Order: sequence, then structure tokens, then C-alpha cells
Amino acid sequence: MQVTIEDVSPVEKKVAVEIPWPYVSEKLDKAYRDLSRGVALKGFRKGKVPRPMLERMYGQQVEQDVVRALVQESFYTAATEHDIQPVAEPVIDDAHLHKGKSFHYSARVEVRSVVEPKEYDGIELSERAPDVTDAAIDRALERKREELTEFLPIEGRTESAETDALVISLKGTVGERPVERDGVMVDLSAEAQKNERDYVPGLAKALVGIPLTATDHVLEFTVPPAPTAEESDQTATSAKARQDIAGMAVKLVISVKEARVKHVPALDDELAKDTGEGATLADLRAKIKEKLLAEDSEDARNELKQSLVKELLKRNTFVVAPALVERQLDAMLQRAKLGMAMRGVDVRQNPNAFDEVRVRDELREQANDEVRAAFLIDAIAVKEKVEPTDADLEKRLAEMAKLRDKSVPRLKAELQKEGRLDGLRHQLREEKTLDLLLTRAKIQKTTAG
Repeated sequence: MQVTIEDVSPVEKKVAVEIPWPYVSEKLDKAYRDLSRGVALKGFRKGKVPRPMLERMYGQQVEQDVVRALVQESFYTAATEHDIQPVAEPVIDDAHLHKGKSFHYSARVEVRSVVEPKEYDGIELSERAPDVTDAAIDRALERKREELTEFLPIEGRTESAETDALVISLKGTVGERPVERDGVMVDLSAEAQKNERDYVPGLAKALVGIPLTATDHVLEFTVPPAPTAEESDQTATSAKARQDIAGMAVKLVISVKEARVKHVPALDDELAKDTGEGATLADLRAKIKEKLLAEDSEDARNELKQSLVKELLKRNTFVVAPALVERQLDAMLQRAKLGMAMRGVDVRQNPNAFDEVRVRDELREQANDEVRAAFLIDAIAVKEKVEPTDADLEKRLAEMAKLRDKSVPRLKAELQKEGRLDGLRHQLREEKTLDLLLTRAKIQKTTAG
């Protein structure tokens, strides 16, 4: 077999292969022998059908099967011998058999980037000091109150109020998009309306004042504008989703399945005691502040790592295979769809709710950077001989097991069975590499505010 390699680009190669006719002929002979054993034709015993007859009846299919086998076998051999590292299936050109002649074909294949990392020591970075505002503590206290809220039977009235929570079924449209769901719980309070993550934004306000026993009740309203970051604690993704449907006309038919009045505990020392986290409200505020500071410190550290990666990518320019970027985009889109599903929007049933082409285009640059970052960090890890120890892995498994309420051996066995244990090791390797680079970086601490 003769192989010629041509570099099309840093991440694509053209592989030209020539296989002598005698070897091809052997493969064809074997294919026809195997076929003959299974073919039953009138007047012939199995295995005794003449080759010319088999060629007339099955020649095209046999040749296609032989070509496929020859390409698969020879390309694997060529890739191994010439240290080609494909990241996608090769695209085969002009693979046809001609009797008595050598078999030729060429393959274009995207390959793994070769990265020689440079200038990764002594990077100048700025790290912000962790900070927690009184407003953030107040929001956390409100969440504590929500956790201890009781839902009691409604007495003395027949219509819903902002003090209530309803369980409803709904069916209708948001703009032109059909929506239907059963068993939706909607908090009607003003605070919940402000940070609304309901199935249909604006639904909570529209439900205030309806009969508590409403059946097939028609609601018509317009999706309100998305709140600003200062007005809401929604994530950027949630706010964007709200903004995309703001102003749309909503028409729903709803039925109330259950109605309860919310009894929210007072913000006092008794609340602190009920949480089990403090004897007084002041104690609880102090505990919350300590926890939020720890979380913000972790966020600041992650932001520092993101800044480090951005600077590394600026200093190390290289391209990655388009197939890897597309694969990363697939994963990012799947996460976006999952996020929408968790908010009650099934994009399979409501395709207009998710413009995949637009989102894919918006995320392409980010996906490209994420793939490049993975290659670059891996190359630095190889150069610096960074590897997670068994102790590192066991520590991470213990942390994960605690969060999932599982034993470490059980979690480890599950990850191994799912083929995810190597991925966890790779993640640890990446984290250790970034931590190493941070120890060598020149970090300027900045004050909060």
C-alpha cells in the first residue's frame, strides 16, 4: 500500500492511498465466496453458484462492500503509521474499483491541532475582592422565609389575591406559539411577579382576582417587558428569554385545581431559630453573609481563571478543526434546550420558541474559544507534566458523593460504567493546570466597590 499525505491546512490533511490489484482481487474473491455460501438459486446448490452469475446479480453491491472495507482498513493503517489524529470521519473522494488496476482513493480528514504553548508564565491579572451587599443578604433572608412558608386553606373569600398560590391547568397561545400544561403552581405575590419564572410571564398578575373555583376561565393579556438586572435576580439567560417574548399577546383558558393562602413567617428571631442556623436574626444575617462571601470568593476565583484563559488565548493563536467547534455547539445548544425545558418550554413541540440557527451563530465564537482553550490547557499540562493524583480524584469523588447523597464506591462505579471517570480526571487535570499558572501569574488585588 502506498500512502501520500498532503497538508491542506493546520487542521486538515489529504490522504491519498493506492492498493495493488492483487490484494484487491483477494478481497473480491473472498467476498464472492462468502456470498456464494448464502445464496440459494434454483438449479444450484449453495456454494456452487458460478462466479459470473453472482457478478451479474450482485456485482455492484459486492464492489461497494469491498470498497468500504478497503477504505476502512487502509485509512486506519495509514493514520496509525503516519501519526494522523482524526477528529471526525474522513470524506472519501473517487473510491471506485477498476478490474485489473490498483485501487486509488483520497480522503480529506480534519485532525487534532498541534499546539506549542508559549508565554503562559507571569501573566498580569486583576482579582476583585469578594463582596456581599446588604441587598443580597436581604434576598437570602427572603428565600429563608419562602422555605418556611406554609400554604393554608383559604377562608372568607371567593377570589384569588396576591397572598395566594394557585395550582392550575392552562391551554392557549403566547403570540403564535401554542402552550399547554397541567399542574402549574403559580405564586401570585408581588415579589414573585417581579422575579417571575412562570411558564408564561405575566400569568401571576393576570390570575389575581379570578374565582378560586374557576373552570375554563379565559385570560387575555400581554407579556410584560423583562425586568432590569437591578429589579430582578434572574439570570442573563432567563432575562433574554423574557425579552424575546415581551409584548406578545397571550390568550389562555385556565382551570384552578387548588388554591392556598401563603403564610410567610415574620422576619424575626423566631425565624432564625426555625432555620436552625442562628439563635437571633442578627446571628442568621451573620451566617448568611459568611456563606455569601465564601460563594462570592469562589466566583471571583473563577472569574480570575476566565481572565487567565482569555489572556492565554490572546498569546497563543492557532486554529481548531471545524468539526470540533460544531460538536461543542451541539453540546451548548443541548444545554440551552434543557434549560428551556426546565422552565416548561418544550422546543420539540414549540419550534418557534427557539431559533436554533440564530443561537448557533451567536454561540459560534464562544464555542471556538472553548475548544481552543481545551487544547491549549492540555498542551500546557503535557509540557508541565501536570497530572491529578489518585488522592485528588478520591477527594473530588467524596465531594460529589456528599452532594448526591451516595457512597463514594457507588458513585465511582456509576461514573466508570458510564465512561465518565476519565472525563473527571481530565477536568481535575485542567483545574490543576490553571491553578499552577495562577501561582506564576502577577495578580493585582482590587478592592470591592
